[in-house]
Amino acid sequence: MTKSDHRCAVRKSGVGYFGGASLVALASCFLLPSVAAAQAESAEPQEEIATQDIVVTAQRREERLSKVPVSVVAFGAEALQNRNITSEQDIGTLVPGLQVKNGQNSNQLSYSMRGQSLDPFSGTSPAVLPYLNEAPYNPGNTATAFFDLGSIQVLKGPQGTLFGRNATGGAVLYTTPMPGDTFGGYVTVRGASRDYGQMQAAVDLPIAEGKAALRLAFDATRGNGYVTNINTGNTLGDKNSRSGRVTLLLTPTDTLRNVTIVQYDRVKGTEGVGGIYTYYSATDPQFVSDGTNHVPVSGLTNTLAAIYGTNDGPAAPGFWPGAVEGYTKFTRANPYKVWLQYDLPHSAENVFVSNTTELEIGADTKLKNIFSYMNGKSNTPGNLGGGPFGSLWLFKLAGINATGAPGGQTFESNTFSEELQIQGSLMEDRLNYTAGVFYSNQKRFEIVPINIGADVVPGGIADISYAYRNRQESKAIFAQVSYKVTEQLTATLGGRYTWENVGIRQAPGNVFGVDPDSPAADQSRKLSAPAWTASLQYQIDPNNMVYFNQRGSFRSGNLNGTVAPFTDPLTGQPANFFKNEKVHDFELGYKFNGRIGGAPVQFNVAAYKVIVKDAQRALYALVGGAPAGFTVNVPQAETQGFEVDAFAGLTSWLDVGFNLAYTDAKYTKRSVPIPFVGNLLVDSYPDAPKWAGSANIEIKFPLPEEIGKISLRGDYYGQTGFFFSNTNGTSTPGTHLDGYWNVGARLNWKEIMGSQVSAAVFVRNLTNESYYISGYALGASNGVNTAYPGEPRTIGAEISVKF
Repeated sequence: MTKSDHRCAVRKSGVGYFGGASLVALASCFLLPSVAAAQAESAEPQEEIATQDIVVTAQRREERLSKVPVSVVAFGAEALQNRNITSEQDIGTLVPGLQVKNGQNSNQLSYSMRGQSLDPFSGTSPAVLPYLNEAPYNPGNTATAFFDLGSIQVLKGPQGTLFGRNATGGAVLYTTPMPGDTFGGYVTVRGASRDYGQMQAAVDLPIAEGKAALRLAFDATRGNGYVTNINTGNTLGDKNSRSGRVTLLLTPTDTLRNVTIVQYDRVKGTEGVGGIYTYYSATDPQFVSDGTNHVPVSGLTNTLAAIYGTNDGPAAPGFWPGAVEGYTKFTRANPYKVWLQYDLPHSAENVFVSNTTELEIGADTKLKNIFSYMNGKSNTPGNLGGGPFGSLWLFKLAGINATGAPGGQTFESNTFSEELQIQGSLMEDRLNYTAGVFYSNQKRFEIVPINIGADVVPGGIADISYAYRNRQESKAIFAQVSYKVTEQLTATLGGRYTWENVGIRQAPGNVFGVDPDSPAADQSRKLSAPAWTASLQYQIDPNNMVYFNQRGSFRSGNLNGTVAPFTDPLTGQPANFFKNEKVHDFELGYKFNGRIGGAPVQFNVAAYKVIVKDAQRALYALVGGAPAGFTVNVPQAETQGFEVDAFAGLTSWLDVGFNLAYTDAKYTKRSVPIPFVGNLLVDSYPDAPKWAGSANIEIKFPLPEEIGKISLRGDYYGQTGFFFSNTNGTSTPGTHLDGYWNVGARLNWKEIMGSQVSAAVFVRNLTNESYYISGYALGASNGVNTAYPGEPRTIGAEISVKF
């Protein structure tokens, strides 16, 4: 890997809150590279250094990473391959501070960053939004195939002005390569542990020189999961997917460019699930237990233990030796084994279409239109009890919406969006502007079947389903202007205003007994909110830049289909409605991109503070003796922290890099009214490890050019523990996961003996550490919390051929 290639892997992140010692540390970070640069040998021309920056679109226009005054981490295609990035979960190891977590199973994934998270069954929108080639991209309740990507960019902090509402934590931008002017392509084949196999291929097909070109890309992935259902002997978390993408590029004139993308994903396999992590006893006095240790806690919900017992009990179906206590002890000792009555087949289909048209209407003005459409369908079975106890199965045995075992949640969605922009520059390029309008419309149909106790009582203690249709319409206008006050100082000001129309209609078979044709079945709300950006960027010299941002955004309120659509007597509001979440932040950053002592160096640091009002969170409780979940607005939360990122090409054969994220997230106003229940205190901030970091080293062996390029890369990632509930100190104790670390390595041999063939061998989790990556907190509703383990040691190899 050349220095230029590695620089495409260099990332920008953010850094901590400004105050006291943090400010001193930040100032030191600012000064050290500048001083070192001043003492360095004469630097090469800036133009040559700049060509080693990856081009990013964090401000909806192409800019060099080192010149963008925002926190963005970016990786080019070669960097993604060198780090073995093949799924969403792998991205978390690239960007400390970004959590990619499972929900109830391995296919329900969401991103969390800077304290902004997504709770399961909350009905809220993700706080970190994915985009594919600038179009909103939400594949729903299924993992997707990572194939033929040109880059991944992770934008940190509220992104409301240019990327719309809901991106209160950030955005993940995926870009795909455009068709080339000449025939060519590649084929890559991978194999790894647990019968994993993958083939990816892409080919460019010129149609009319300089006018039209086509790119075809394909991925086929298959492999066994790393969790075993010891009852059936089969693995869970299996992958079996096929994906294809067609990209058509048309450039009929020098001023018109049109790109159409059509992508189809068919995803099968099985759901991976975790075992019981902790349970709450049914005895007096009460306790929370991991199967071995008992911690006295009173007032716990003990549904699981009350039904199935905590000691050796009757040999009823689904019981385990030692009942709940014995099984919890077993799963904690064997995190990659579960005992389920059924395997959990997963199936999903997604169709994504986008069209981007760019028209130059003057020397300095461009119109840009981005249209996208996405249709998604998935079926997601699960056992939320985490074991042989039928305390919460996702199936329905009888009546409307009956699925039979293993059943599964049904999700269908149709989403389209339309964005029209005008971009340009004035005053001899001193002023740059972007303005536009945005419209999106999403319709979702969801059925969530639930059976409790079918293994104890014929038909189950409860056999119900949530069934509803959601709709969400969004309209917005936005504008952002950057003005070069001096040759070194640039000021940016942007604003956006969004109008939302959200609604829900109860569908046939809904558990609330509401007639779908009655007026009471349909609810709607009109919402609106502003978003803004204000920043200053100062280019100290060609290598050093500082910036300050103050931004605001919001996450749209909505109506939760898994909550009763009745009026809460405590508030007078519908129990299933939750308000807009409002976010604003402050960020101070510094970037260095140049040479020190002749070595190319990139260094980025930022400090931030995020203030959230009416934070959208899911809380669980018992209502009338039955488990219930609610989406609530926590009055206020704050996150502050810092992020550091650095790379240095120490010699022609040695590159090193590291990044570090510190996150201090907490609720500052914690009393929350729960519908039909009363106030509850939130006290644990989920999905926000205090420390996360990584380091890497790459050794490039000095060999004759005719042999090829051989390099050895090592990667380390570690993070401290974190909570996976909002109420660890109140209603859901035992929801803290320990920190972990792992090591990976990759040996590359590129252009073998002067050919177009490259090969590699790699290992992930070299020391085979056992750890958990996410948890599912249902303790307050059914007395059990589950946790999903991380990937064990994986050894693999790949071969690529270019043509």
